[in-house]
Amino acid sequence: MLAEYARRRRRIVDGLNAIPGITCGEPGGAFYAFPNVSARLGNGPNALAKHSAELATLLLEKAHVALVPGEAFGAPGYLRLSYATSIERIEEGLRRIGKFFARAASAA
Repeated sequence: MLAEYARRRRRIVDGLNAIPGITCGEPGGAFYAFPNVSARLGNGPNALAKHSAELATLLLEKAHVALVPGEAFGAPGYLRLSYATSIERIEEGLRRIGKFFARAASAA
């Protein structure tokens, strides 16, 4: 199981870092990735939402990806995603997030 969780962690971190506007460091423990999405927040031309709570709602409504905004952990500008699920679900979630960010970027 350790090897499997390491594989899932590597996939989610690499996948998130491949999406423009998201940076994600290596999680130090538990089963959560905590990507920084602050580059896509605020009032500027590249903003998708004003804050990460709004972005989390948009991702749920538009991309059907459930995650938790960083504000819930005292970390505005971040999102929290679990990788305690199958690699197939991780791949699908990354695909949906990537598609949402790409669609929003092309609309701007």
